[in-house]
Amino acid sequence: MGEDHEEIRSSGAEVIGVFQYEGQKVKNFCRQQGAPFECLGDPKLEGYSALGLGKGSTREYLGPQMLKRTIGAMGKGHMVGSPQGGDISLRPGTFVVGRDGKIVLAHYNADAADNASREAVLEAVREAAEQPAA
Repeated sequence: MGEDHEEIRSSGAEVIGVFQYEGQKVKNFCRQQGAPFECLGDPKLEGYSALGLGKGSTREYLGPQMLKRTIGAMGKGHMVGSPQGGDISLRPGTFVVGRDGKIVLAHYNADAADNASREAVLEAVREAAEQPAA
């Protein structure tokens, strides 16, 4: 979402990355990646649990589909980092929350590389921006 950060902010929205690591590891990772948005740690996985983010199978993370997506991401200049602790089988997700506190977009990754499409996120951000403030 870094490349769309300015468009998202201009709509009145904010991007927040939440990771399963403690605060300093998260800050270091985001700094190294040049993330232009706030990054928070959730080492107790309270947010993950509240949103229903579950674990995937070993095949999802070590299978041929993941290898294909990893190579594709690397071809676009996105480098895959090594895990910094935590549970690599925990599936990530992408959520857009409206001004009223309701979830406008909930994308539960099928595996670590199954991110929400850029278009879906931007559309949800625009939809949320049109909502009246709560």
